[in-house]
Amino acid sequence: MNNRKNILLIGSLSIFLFLLIINTADKTEEEFLDPAGDSKSYLSLAKSINEEKTFVRQEFLNQDSVETVRTPGYPIFLSLFSNNKNVVYVQNFFHIVSAFLVYKIIEKRTSNIFTVIFMLLYLFNPLLISLSQLILTETLSIFLINVLLFMLLERDKVILPLIIISILPLIRPAFLIVVLGFVIFNKIIFKNLEVKKRFLILFLIISPSLFWIQRNYELTDQIIFSSITGMNLLEDTASGIMAINEDIRNNESILEIVDIRYDEKRYWSQVLRNEVDLGDISRVVSNAPGRNPHEVASAYQSYAIKIIFKYPMETSVLVMRAFIYNTLEPGDQIYNSILNLNKLNFLYYFMIVINAFLTLLTIFSILKTIKNKEKFAVEIILYMLMLSPLLLLATPNGRFGSILFSTAIIICSKYLENLDLRFFKTSKITY
Repeated sequence: MNNRKNILLIGSLSIFLFLLIINTADKTEEEFLDPAGDSKSYLSLAKSINEEKTFVRQEFLNQDSVETVRTPGYPIFLSLFSNNKNVVYVQNFFHIVSAFLVYKIIEKRTSNIFTVIFMLLYLFNPLLISLSQLILTETLSIFLINVLLFMLLERDKVILPLIIISILPLIRPAFLIVVLGFVIFNKIIFKNLEVKKRFLILFLIISPSLFWIQRNYELTDQIIFSSITGMNLLEDTASGIMAINEDIRNNESILEIVDIRYDEKRYWSQVLRNEVDLGDISRVVSNAPGRNPHEVASAYQSYAIKIIFKYPMETSVLVMRAFIYNTLEPGDQIYNSILNLNKLNFLYYFMIVINAFLTLLTIFSILKTIKNKEKFAVEIILYMLMLSPLLLLATPNGRFGSILFSTAIIICSKYLENLDLRFFKTSKITY
C-alpha cells in the first residue's frame, strides 16, 4: 500500500515539475529578476565570484569597497550556474521536493485527508511557485528548512541539520537568530546527545557565522555580520514608528495609523538619516550607502534603537501590524505579475483565509504548549525564531512570510491530530 501511495505521489509531483519547467522555458532571462532589484545584487556578486574571485559587486570593483550587506551563500549558489534559467530550473525542483518532504513529515502526524490537503496547499501555493521563478533566496532557504525539519523529525539525524543550521545565516542574514535560538534551545533540539557532543555541535553551528564576522572585522574594523540589519532598522523600522507617531498626533483613525504609506515611510527615512550623527562621514555616503555600507550602518542601528525604546506604544503597533501582514498577506503583488493572475480576487481571498487558518492553529498550538507546561517542539521553536526578525518590518509582505508556510503546516497537522476529529481520523484514502 505504501509503495503504491509513494509511486502515485512521486508521479504527480513529477508531472507538476514538468509543467513548472515548461513555464520556465518560455521566459526570458530578465523575467527572473524581482522588481525590487535584489536579484541584480545577488547576480552581480555571483559574477564577481566567477570572474574576479572576489566578493564585491561588479559596480564597485576597484573602488576600495567592502560588501557587508549580502552574505555569500546565495551568490555562491548562483555562481554554480551558467545562466538564470538553469537556476530557476533547480529552484522549481526544490519546490517540488519541498512539497514531498512536507507530505512525508505530516504523513504520520495527521489523518490521510489532512495530509493530502496540506500537501496540495503547499504545492499549489501561488506565492511559493512564483518565488521559485525568481532569483531570490526564499526558495533555497525554504528547501533547506524543510530538509532540516525532515531530518530532525523523521530521521532523528544530526549531521545534515547541523550543516544546514550553520549555513542558513550565510544565505539570509535574518537566519542568524535561528543559529542563536538553536544554541539556546540545544537541550530540546539535540535531546538525545550527551553534553560533550552538544557543546561540539554548538561550536560547529556558530563557526561559519563567526568566520564571516571575522572576515568583516578584518576588512572594516567593525564587529558586524551584515550591514542590512542597521540599515533596515533605521530606514524601515524607525521610519515606520515615526509615521505611526505622526498619525497618532494628528488624531487619525486606526486604519490610517496602521496603513503606513510608502510616501510617509520614505519621508521619515530621509528625516532620520539626516538626524543620525555620522561624525566625519560624508552625508553623500549616508544617502547612498552602496560602496561601503558599514560606514553608516552602525550609526543607523544605534539611532534606530533609541527610536524604538523612545516610542514603545508605536513600536507595539508596528510589531502587531508586521505580524498580521507577514502571516496573512497572500503575496499577490508577486504572483500576479509572475503567473499573470491579475484581478483574480478569489485566489487572493482564498490565500488570506488559508494563511489565517494556519496562523490561528499555530498560535493555538503554541498557547496549548505553554498552558500544559510542555517543552516546545522543534518546529514551534523554528517558527518563532524565523518570525521574530519579521516583526520589526514596516513594509512586511507575503514574500518575507513565505518562509513560515511549511513550518506552520507541520505545526497545524500535529495540532489537528490531537483534536477529537473522529470523522477525519477514520477517513482513509485508498490508492
